[in-house]
Amino acid sequence: MNEIEKIKKSGLCLGCGLCEAIATKKKCSMEINSKGFYEPVFKEPLNKEETSTILNCCPGINVEGDNISTVWGRIDELSEAWATDPLVRNRASSGGVITALSIYLLESNIVEGILQVGVKENSSLLNQLKVSKTREEVISNCASRYAPALVFDKLFDLLNKSKDNYAFIGKPCDIAGLKNFLKEFPEYKSRFKYFIALFCAGMPSYRGTKKILERSGYDDEPIDIKYRGDGWPGMFKATYQDKPPFKMTYNESWSTILSKYMDLRCKICADGIGMLADISVGDSWQTKDGYPDFEEKDGKSFVIMRNNEGKKLFYGALKSGYITSSNLDIDKIVEMQRYQYNRRLNVGYRLIPVLLKTKFLIKFKGLGIVKMMMKANFKSGIFNMIGTIKRLL
Repeated sequence: MNEIEKIKKSGLCLGCGLCEAIATKKKCSMEINSKGFYEPVFKEPLNKEETSTILNCCPGINVEGDNISTVWGRIDELSEAWATDPLVRNRASSGGVITALSIYLLESNIVEGILQVGVKENSSLLNQLKVSKTREEVISNCASRYAPALVFDKLFDLLNKSKDNYAFIGKPCDIAGLKNFLKEFPEYKSRFKYFIALFCAGMPSYRGTKKILERSGYDDEPIDIKYRGDGWPGMFKATYQDKPPFKMTYNESWSTILSKYMDLRCKICADGIGMLADISVGDSWQTKDGYPDFEEKDGKSFVIMRNNEGKKLFYGALKSGYITSSNLDIDKIVEMQRYQYNRRLNVGYRLIPVLLKTKFLIKFKGLGIVKMMMKANFKSGIFNMIGTIKRLL
């Protein structure tokens, strides 16, 4: 079995689309498998160069940080923020900060396009990378899509048809994949001015969304699916042609259904918090008894500025009135994002069985994994390790 097939069989493929971009559509196409995830299907054998390039780019097995030694990664500055525009704040999944930053970048002529995931044309379910060049387009593609997306399958076409510069918005693994790609193809590096990450707890399969839709009792295909937004956290909402919309709370849709439809790679993720980005943004949940309170409110995001570029972007948008901010204590993030905190501490224990089973196929570097293991509760770590072994079996 070659290494690419081993990645697929081991549940490490993220379905990002880089295989198709590098091998070309002639040799590879991204297709939805029986689990409801995208994966590459190869029509012709790859040559050694193509195979090597794909393996070097693959974010399923390659994530490289900058010798990170803290739970939350490098933090130059931290703030709580939200979009000043009430429409943006309400429409987005969280406080609308990523959407507001994107609009600022376009209207200030800092970039020509925003690369973000949105709904595929002529579909309510499928997702793909979109190029937004106006405020309206950014807003139409905002809000979370808790399902797979074709992100990089047409990357060369995108980069070669124009000389535009971009800001890229994505999950942490998407940013890892794009940065791996830019190491292999440095001629495109200058085209990406900013990398903006959203905190990610994992990518559910399309089967998760379909399981929610079964609860509606409708046989019809919805004309629109919204996972969050129109409030904070906002409800799952499926809109139909001639029927009342079907709604489900965020807590019920995510906690009881979607979170159960993730593949192995998300369970062993060493970076769900965007440590490779210029700016990382997450839900600034208000907490109750030490855990997030999902009662509907006006959205707020916390923003981690990880370098000078991130600070420049944040304060430029703040000064121009696109966002509003307030101070935030770093200790508050633990309560807001306890899942991410625990996952960072225990991921090393989860990785050990997978490394052994795949003969060290995974190469996570500079992410502080061993240091996090030293900080973790040993019992908790062993419990996480046993859970991964059961999953593998």
